[in-house]
Amino acid sequence: WSVFDRLAPKESQLKKDLTQKQQDAKKLERAIARIIEEEIRKAKAKAAKTGGTTTKSGFALTPKELELSGQFSDNQGKLPWPSERGVITSSFGEHPHPTLRAIKIENNGIDISTLKGSNVRAVFEGKVTSVFTIPGSGQTVIISHGAYRTVYSNLKSVKVEVGQSVKTKQEIGVLLPDPSGTISESHFEIWKISGSDMSTQNPAIWLYKS
Repeated sequence: WSVFDRLAPKESQLKKDLTQKQQDAKKLERAIARIIEEEIRKAKAKAAKTGGTTTKSGFALTPKELELSGQFSDNQGKLPWPSERGVITSSFGEHPHPTLRAIKIENNGIDISTLKGSNVRAVFEGKVTSVFTIPGSGQTVIISHGAYRTVYSNLKSVKVEVGQSVKTKQEIGVLLPDPSGTISESHFEIWKISGSDMSTQNPAIWLYKS
């Protein structure tokens, strides 16, 4: 066999795995968007019912939530990592696949490779607004920080529940092992809500650089 003949089956499997991973990522993206959109809808309905007004963020934020939004924003570049140890293995946005030529990856957050079964922790104080499961992405936790949301995916188990207040660095779940069973990979996103618009942020510029 030629080198190409030997490598072709491996590349084919990598492409198949990548396609499945991208499909799982799209399911997760749609689920997160639906959840945040519903939060916006409920906040506006509540404000209309009580005669209150929504803020520029689209939410009827309490003074404490407004303060929390400002504190979160002020901590750009200072937030602790969602896992105590790790390295970013997939960056934010569109970028080339590390091994498959002419293949690009779209990522709404970042992926962090870390020790197998590591704990995931909240990067800032806030309130848990959602806990749900997406096949292929494990369990996901969304935490509200006023007009910001942090998203923690690929969890095997969760240690928090909806409505619970959490502190910075509080453990919120345990990661699934990767297919090889040797490491774990944490998927982490940051969303910002402004008006009725939602936008993903590059988590790498928000996390502390050691």
